[in-house]
Amino acid sequence: MTLKPQEQLFATEYIANKGNAYQAAIKAGYKPRTAANAYEWLLETLTNPNQKRHLPYKPELAAAIKAEMERLHTEKTADAQEVIEYLTSVMRGEHTEQTLRLVGEGVQTIDDIEVGEKERLKAAEILAKIWGIVNNNVNVTVPDPVVITGGDKLED
Repeated sequence: MTLKPQEQLFATEYIANKGNAYQAAIKAGYKPRTAANAYEWLLETLTNPNQKRHLPYKPELAAAIKAEMERLHTEKTADAQEVIEYLTSVMRGEHTEQTLRLVGEGVQTIDDIEVGEKERLKAAEILAKIWGIVNNNVNVTVPDPVVITGGDKLED
């Protein structure tokens, strides 16, 4: 069974609206009264097919939402390897940043310059934390206090 166009649009809008089922339903063309129950409807249609329900189970809707999320994940999010590679390139000074340079009479150009020392140190710090090289947990143990008694018998 394939999704109706309105259901497909709901799946796309659900992801675009960061999980806001109400807004997704409105943008997909559902009436406001129906959209008010969109979250409950979504949970009911995506959960266990054997449970008692008021609405039909829609595994294809769940698949469409999952596919859309995976597509967005691959296009718009960095994975751990990409983050580590970027931080490493910054730390090693292989990364550049753009800055404006005045060339005269109010005219500016854009130049690529090396990333500053501050940014390189920050990248190194983050990498050290990722790899567990730096441990910020400091444990200080203080021995039990020593009490001297008999102060009246001590000589100055």
